Amino acid sequence: MHSVPTLLQQFLAYVIESKDHQDLQHLRSVCSSGEPFTAKLHALLRNLSIPNCRIWNLYGPAETTIDSTYHLVDVAMDREYIEIGISLPNYRCMILDELGQFITMDEEGELLLGGVGVFAGYLQRDDLTANALIEIDGEIFYRTGDLVRMDHNGLLHYQGRKDHQIKLHGQRIELGEIERCLLNTSISACVVIKWGDGHLVAYVQSSNIDVEEFVIT
Repeated sequence: MHSVPTLLQQFLAYVIESKDHQDLQHLRSVCSSGEPFTAKLHALLRNLSIPNCRIWNLYGPAETTIDSTYHLVDVAMDREYIEIGISLPNYRCMILDELGQFITMDEEGELLLGGVGVFAGYLQRDDLTANALIEIDGEIFYRTGDLVRMDHNGLLHYQGRKDHQIKLHGQRIELGEIERCLLNTSISACVVIKWGDGHLVAYVQSSNIDVEEFVIT
């Protein structure tokens, strides 16, 4: 089974509520990718205790053909955070600071991905491609925009974004684009944030707000 955490959580919650766990005993592998592996998902898998089933946390953007790192999750342990692990075969990970220098263990920096799955560039958008790809020692790397750190076991830990891009239900969302759309209405200032696992919230400021402009039909 391979899905985003949001869908996996909904499916497993339904299975637990229906008390029909028998079919899950045949599962041998569950792969989660597209969003951070949440503590809630970990708790659901732990409560189900599926025998002989391996749980994988996969990470990777579309620009590197989706999955680039992996981590075998130990659901027997009580965890609040799950690592994104190590690079898949034929991939390479580098972590650079804001000055483009390699960083040491347990320091936060931007993750760069190289390897067989790195894309050639954005179609007819050379400007975006120039910002996204960088050559290091003759190899092309993709700037993910994701902030990570590497622990002393060589495992990567996702720390967040260096910009305002988020993942919601496995989909990329640029919060700045939503804010720009809102600013085209009667408001003078706004901030959009992710709230919980499945919502976006906009905080707006204006001396004269037309409520009808914000009604979603």
